[in-house]
Parts: sequence; structure tokens; C-alpha cells
Amino acid sequence: MLRPATILAFLLCALSTRAEAPRLVTAGSAVTEIAVALGLTPQIVAVDTSGQAVEGMGDKPDVGYVRMLGAEGILAQKPDLLLVSGEAGPPSVLGQIRAAGADVVIIPNGYSLDDIDDKIRTIAAVTGRVEEGEKLIMKVESDVHALRAATANHDGERPSVVFLLARHGGNLMAAGRETAAHAMIQASGGRNICADFNGYKPLSAEIFAVTTPDFVIVSESIGGDDAQFLASVPGLGASSAGGGLRVIRVDDAAFLGFGPRTPSAATQVAAALRQP
Repeated sequence: MLRPATILAFLLCALSTRAEAPRLVTAGSAVTEIAVALGLTPQIVAVDTSGQAVEGMGDKPDVGYVRMLGAEGILAQKPDLLLVSGEAGPPSVLGQIRAAGADVVIIPNGYSLDDIDDKIRTIAAVTGRVEEGEKLIMKVESDVHALRAATANHDGERPSVVFLLARHGGNLMAAGRETAAHAMIQASGGRNICADFNGYKPLSAEIFAVTTPDFVIVSESIGGDDAQFLASVPGLGASSAGGGLRVIRVDDAAFLGFGPRTPSAATQVAAALRQP
């Protein structure tokens, strides 16, 4: 885990000596959301594809998908600092950015609500927004407290849940252990029926052979009404006919990003899981 104090010693001094505010490129939706929440919008000169969905970032140049960044597009923006999430790459591109003279700070991923504070402190430290960072952390911690209060007193077994992610081309993947979705299902007070495998697995009827979930969580971007969607899912079409199976639609960046909006997004899911 990067320590903000260490990063300050090596980067903040160099950035503060520049005549103008550092030009920033951000990659990773949570990283961009945090930077915007810290008041850094005027300094952000480009974002990755996911960052364009963040408020105020839609007109920024797109430097590519966070895992497949392009050096040419980033360097064309003449950044002083590149802030990226832990999955950013490829490594060769990050190396090119460093070689060109820009600082690169990788913000580690984490599948815990407590990791959000570390992300905020790291970004606040390297951009000279420590005071703003602490205020944002207070807001996030208040939201986390509200979530934990909402899930602390539930009777009986946790509702069973499956999270379905739509890949490019429309193929659905079910989320197993060691995924952001699994962590968020647990944080929201649900039980992931796909916890017997790691990562994401292509959806098939066999996944529902043993257990039919009480809820299906999907991105709000998936088209069609809930009944149409369920009828199209292998293994769920027949079981959903009675209307007992319910769909919860979420903003992927908020629910899975482990950024400032994640605790409140989880609280909304927690409330939906407990609706009669």
C-alpha cells in the first residue's frame, strides 16, 4: 500500500515547484471521481474511457481503456502527473510516461470499504489537497457508518444474490469470489450464490442448477425491462416466471468502483434486498 507521507516526500515537492498547477491525467473511474471531488477538475486534461462518465469529464480527451492506455494520447496532453488505478496498463506504457518526465502514481485497488480512505489520502497528498481529502474522508466514513447500520440488524438468512456483468458484445458473466461484486454483495447484506468459484465466469444454466437467487444485480445500462432481461438469462427464464425473482439495477462505477459513491450505492442495494 502506498503511504501518502512517502509520496509527499518524493512527489509533492517537485510538483509544487512548477510555475503552474500540475496538468493531470486520470485513469480509473474511482481515481477520477476522487480527483473531481477534491476540486481538481480544472487541472484534469484527459481521462480514460471510464472517467468520461464522471460528472464534468465528458468533454475531456479519452486516453483509452484503463487496462490498455496509449502513450501517444497521454503524452499529447503534456501531463505533469498521471494518476491511475491499480489495474492500469500496460506496464510498458506507464514506463514511457515516466521516461517522458511525467510522474506516475498508481493507486492500489482494494475490495474493502476501508480502502477508500487510503485512495483519497494518497490522491490528496500528491495533489496538495490534504485538507479537502480529510473532508471527503469524513463524508465517506459517514456513508460507511450508515451502510453498516442498515445491514447490522437483519433477521434470518441473508438474501441470495447473483451479480451479472455485461462484457463487450453483450455476453454475461457471473461474479464469483475475489471480485468487487462479491465484496459489495457481502457489504450490502447479501449472499453470493457464486461464491464457489473465483473471478468472473461465463453465464450458463448450470450456475443456477443448485440455487435460484432471490435477487439479480445488473448494470443500469442493460436494456429492456426486468421481465425481458430475466427471460433472456439462461437458467432463470423458467424460474422467474412466477415473479418472485427480482432485479436490482446499479451504476457500475458507483457500486463496484470503491470510490466516494460506493458506500451510498451499497446502502441503496441493502435497502432493496430487504424490501418485502
